[in-house]
Amino acid sequence: MDTSPNLADYEGLSTVFEWDHIYTDADWDAPDEVNVAHEVCERHTSDRGTVALFFIGADGERERITFWELSQYSSRFANILAELGLERGDRVFAFMPRVPEQYTAMLGALKSGCVFGGIDPQYGADRVAYRLEDAGPNVVVTTPEHRETLATALEDAPSVEHVVVVSDDGKGVRRGDVSYYEAMDNASSAYETVETEGSDPALLYYTSGTTDPAKGIVHGHRWIVGVAAATLYAADLLQHGTDIYWGTGERGWLTAPVNALGVWFWGHSLLAYDGAFDAETWVSILDEFPVTILSSIPPIYRKLRDAEDALADADLDLHRALSTGEPLDPELIEWGEEVLGVPIHETYGQAETGNMIINDYPSIETRPGSIGKPLPGVEAAVVDPDSGSRLEADETGVIAVRGDYPCFFLGYWDDPERTADAFVDGPDGEWYLTDDLARRDEDGYVWYQGRADDVIISGGTRIGPRVVEDALEDHEAVMEAAAVPTDHPDLEQAIKGYVVPTDDVEPGKPFVDDLRSHASSSLSEREVPAAIEICDTLPQTAAGTVRREELRESSLE
Repeated sequence: MDTSPNLADYEGLSTVFEWDHIYTDADWDAPDEVNVAHEVCERHTSDRGTVALFFIGADGERERITFWELSQYSSRFANILAELGLERGDRVFAFMPRVPEQYTAMLGALKSGCVFGGIDPQYGADRVAYRLEDAGPNVVVTTPEHRETLATALEDAPSVEHVVVVSDDGKGVRRGDVSYYEAMDNASSAYETVETEGSDPALLYYTSGTTDPAKGIVHGHRWIVGVAAATLYAADLLQHGTDIYWGTGERGWLTAPVNALGVWFWGHSLLAYDGAFDAETWVSILDEFPVTILSSIPPIYRKLRDAEDALADADLDLHRALSTGEPLDPELIEWGEEVLGVPIHETYGQAETGNMIINDYPSIETRPGSIGKPLPGVEAAVVDPDSGSRLEADETGVIAVRGDYPCFFLGYWDDPERTADAFVDGPDGEWYLTDDLARRDEDGYVWYQGRADDVIISGGTRIGPRVVEDALEDHEAVMEAAAVPTDHPDLEQAIKGYVVPTDDVEPGKPFVDDLRSHASSSLSEREVPAAIEICDTLPQTAAGTVRREELRESSLE
């Protein structure tokens, strides 16, 4: 077996890479003719035994679904949509947990030329209503436990004509609803996939909306080719037998189709677990299934580290561990190599970029704290957000991308003005601004510094919070840290640090002084926190990232 990475020569491939290299792997004539559902499912059905999905329910149930079965199910669902009167371009949304029926609904909608979107199943009625009212879907697929929340949300979403309820015993199905299983039993498994173009809308997912109203982001069918490239190079699929990929993210975010469909493009298997995090359960899953690629977030890896004893007797098959959502602390990367058998590799992307566009690849040096280098075929830089000018090495600016790469978004849903505002004209062309702060070193590695909203301006100097947090977290007695601005009489803003210490720390003034002294060894004078507050926990989003805006509001009061 060839164990060399798919991206064996990063610099060499980046120089000559063209998207035709991946388009030629598609079955149709991409990008002019491409349909996501066909590329990730239909073309893998010749061998009826190839497993697409290993599913584990919260109650321990097991289900094994082949590509051929998934094709049959999704064709039935496409026929249900046709029976309900949906046409090409209509929207179908899912408000449900990690269950196989969501994959069926997604592929069935894409086969039919409809646009598919998901909503986080943890959301309350207000957030659900906002997304449904904005997107205007005709159909929502849900489960009995979410039907009541959906009913409240539908009071403000008049476009929804049909609710499909996935209930195996009839509970939760209201008058006028479509019973998923009954409709599936009556639907034909014969369906001819709609001939879509690469620029035809396929996916509509929303940002979290933690600081601004959530934005609907549209991706075309060509998106799958960009995701396939990232899965090939960052996850390093293909040359290691049949991979099993476990992506642990919730279904309501774009990471869900990213983690699933890029894997299926290459005909590999996905694992999904519909349960909350429990260290012993997760370790038992890794022990039972030969998971070769694990994709999760730093808070999950930290919880696994805290339950390290449970991993002692586990038989792991990991070839690659990926992390997204927020930067990893160096200790976690080292822990992964020691305990999981592989270092945990950084990946970076956002809903607009549609994919993991900056990554730590197997063939490049891992530099703890860096998110890696741009995906071949993606032009990325660190620029001044006002002028669009590229910044010099180690200057903090905004991550910007451009180019005709396939997973780049088509635009914000029904909002061309906002789409236009996301771009800036620079001296050497137009850039899309991610609003994520970073610096780029002399060797081209990108170092994430936080959100642009989180930038700290101290005496005219732009400081990204991440560099301060890294310095604090480098202290052996610190578990997590956050840095935000605080008022300063002379500099306008100084820095305040929030620190979660290890259990054996006495959180008094000597500890705070020691933290500041430790941080000063790697930070400039203005970057050293003027004040440090010791906390039991840091506020976090549902995805596990620190909510700096809450801390900022507190520090500026």
